[in-house]
Amino acid sequence: MLKLENDALLVELKEDGAELTRIFDKNSEKEFLWHGDAEFWSRRSPVLFPTVGRLVEDTYFVEGEAFHLGQHGFARDRVFKVKEQTETSITLRLEFDAESLTIYPFRFALEISYLLEGGTIHVGYHVLNLDDKTLYFSIGAHPAFNIPFVAGESFEDYYLDFGVEENLETLALDGPYLSGEKKPIAMARKLALNYDLFSNDALIFEGLEKNEIAIRSRKNRHFVKVRFPEFKYVGLWTPKPGAPFLCIEPWFGIADSKGNSVELKDKLAMETLEVGADFSSEYTITIG
Repeated sequence: MLKLENDALLVELKEDGAELTRIFDKNSEKEFLWHGDAEFWSRRSPVLFPTVGRLVEDTYFVEGEAFHLGQHGFARDRVFKVKEQTETSITLRLEFDAESLTIYPFRFALEISYLLEGGTIHVGYHVLNLDDKTLYFSIGAHPAFNIPFVAGESFEDYYLDFGVEENLETLALDGPYLSGEKKPIAMARKLALNYDLFSNDALIFEGLEKNEIAIRSRKNRHFVKVRFPEFKYVGLWTPKPGAPFLCIEPWFGIADSKGNSVELKDKLAMETLEVGADFSSEYTITIG
């Protein structure tokens, strides 16, 4: 287990999937990251790469050749190597290998970095094209946060604060795929949480004005805020009624639309890297 620490936070993570496994707030002495109970969901904060969401029949094509990937790609199940580490920062790296080329025929490097700054965790994504052809990919986050923060409270005591009034309109799903329709949720800055919101799986918002979501309670002062300035989409998900957590998922990329498998370059919302190019972005998690 790898550890980062400053005066405000204690953060733990692992080489497997470069996944966060713990966010402990020293001021409140509370755990904010979901602990991975398999009764509800065994993961905690997986990295989604090189696809986000489900592919039709878990299949895509590159120049007519079929390749197969499960939901959210393979990076979350691979072992990263520590590239550099200090007391408050770390960078982990994953490179293509013979195994990855059989399911994703591109030579790449993926670096995930974590940096503590006060009560904020900066999570950085860096993708490099090491191939002699254009590289196509998606990348996203999937951190799960405990709700409630305080014993004795309920999921319904919490709400989401978007920072400004937003037109909250979810991209509707048909099973695991986009249906092509949008469903109005609210025109609001704040959205009360209840499990009925997730009766058709995740809420998926595109093009929010502020790209910021905080989880807050009506009964205590604590919060978790996720900021994702450059990301195109954000998903919100909890698996079923009674699950004591909520995921806030900034994404570059999205699930397939229902229909047929497609060429990877034609898949909706793919990122493109020319030969020798690289991609960088970050989101932040602030605990208070």
